[in-house]
Parts: sequence; C-alpha cells; structure tokens
Amino acid sequence: MKIKLSVIIPVYKAKNTLPRAINSINNQNIKINTFKVEVLIIVDDGKNYKEIIPKIKKGITIKIIKTNGIKTGPGNARNFGIEKAKGDFVGYLDADDEWSENYLSKMLELVKKNGIAFAPTRVYDENNILIKHFEGKRQGYLDLKDIGDIPCSFHPFIIRNKQKKFEEIRSQDVYNNACILNEHNTKISMINGAYYKLNLQKKSVTKEDGFAHKINLAYIKYQIKSLKNKNLKIARVFAIRRINNIKYIQWKINNNNKSFYEYLNEKEN
Repeated sequence: MKIKLSVIIPVYKAKNTLPRAINSINNQNIKINTFKVEVLIIVDDGKNYKEIIPKIKKGITIKIIKTNGIKTGPGNARNFGIEKAKGDFVGYLDADDEWSENYLSKMLELVKKNGIAFAPTRVYDENNILIKHFEGKRQGYLDLKDIGDIPCSFHPFIIRNKQKKFEEIRSQDVYNNACILNEHNTKISMINGAYYKLNLQKKSVTKEDGFAHKINLAYIKYQIKSLKNKNLKIARVFAIRRINNIKYIQWKINNNNKSFYEYLNEKEN
C-alpha cells in the first residue's frame, strides 16, 4: 500500500507524554485499509524511545530517527522529518499533544481536496480542563491576519513537496504558517468537527522565566526577515504579535506562576 501521510513528531524529554500522543493517532476513527500512515519520531535528546512505543494497529508504521545533535530544536527536528518522509502529505503532532478522534479523516479529506488543511486548536491545562478554543475569525477559514491576531500555533497537513524548511529559532511553526498563508492568497479552509489538542504541562514552556522575551526576539527576527524579503503582510503579523506579547509581559509581573494561555483566558473574561 502507498504511504498517504507522514506524521512528524519532534521529541525532547517526552517519555511521559509520547505514548499518549501516538495513541491519539492509533485511536482515529478511520479504517486504514487502502493506504498507510507512517509516524516519524524525531528524537532530539539522544534517548531510546523504542521501549515505550505502544502497540500500533495495522496500516500505521513507526520510524525512530535521531537528529544530528542534542536539543537542536523543533524546527531542525521537523526538517529531519520532512527529509525522511515518504507520504504524499505531511502532518504534525507535538510529543505532548493529541489529535481528536476524527482529526485524521477530516484533515485527509480537506488536504486531498485543497493541498493544505488546517484545524482548530484547543488548549487544555494539566488537569485536562479546556482553557481556550482557537480557530479562524472567519468561520471555516484561517487567514494570514489570524496568525497575527490569534496567539497560538496551528498544525497543517500539506502536500509534502510543498512544505518548506522550518526556521531553527522559536515560533518557527508560526512563521511557517504565515508564509504558507501568504502564498495561498492569505486564506485557507479549516475543518469542522475535529481539533488539535494542545496539552499544557506543569512545566510548560509558556511558564518559563524569560519565555515572552525570547519569543519577542524571535518575532523581531521574523519581522526583519519579512521586511527584507518585501513580505509586508507577514511583517505586519509579527508586529501585531509583538504588541500582544508586550501586554503579556506587563501582566506577567503580577501573575508569575500563570501561563500565557491563562493570561488570554483572563483577558477575555
């Protein structure tokens, strides 16, 4: 059978969460009997993950690939995965996140039709309580303006040979999506009835000291690069994200133990 989809999972210190992420692929409500799904575990911490991989149902294969170093970053890990992928399409899942049970069927249907597909992102806290639901502001679509206004990550399915390399600094997934949307006349269809589940951890990166300042430095670099390339719409996206990030930094002074997504929830309530 032909490989239809390559799922790329960057892995760094993820032994406690990776089985759950893989099982969310395993538990999709789609019969994989006419095509194959390959899951590429891209290991960026040099550890052995083979022993914790759950039993995989027929039609899904697992490949474990080590990057060229330790903690080279999710951008570099995703690029490793793209190079090794054999599917018609590539999709993404972080090692501490999950797919809703009909995510695969909905995303495959849309990506086969349009060459690219996005899904809403739902953010859950460490107690599995929904914090926030993010989708495009125009129902059924994600557009470039949303990337500036909506402060989260979206994870596309896309034709493999259309996927460009990721940058190797923070927020590379956000920049990648901005570039994709800019090349597709800024608007792309979103699925309904399924979502990407982003799971916050007790030691979430959004709670780390200096998180917002490091993100701001990445945004500056993307803004400068976009201006140099005369991609003014992308530059505007990161200018808006910087403004929102500064507001978060000011809020964080009095809310030191709370995450970025908790800030968003308080901001709108």
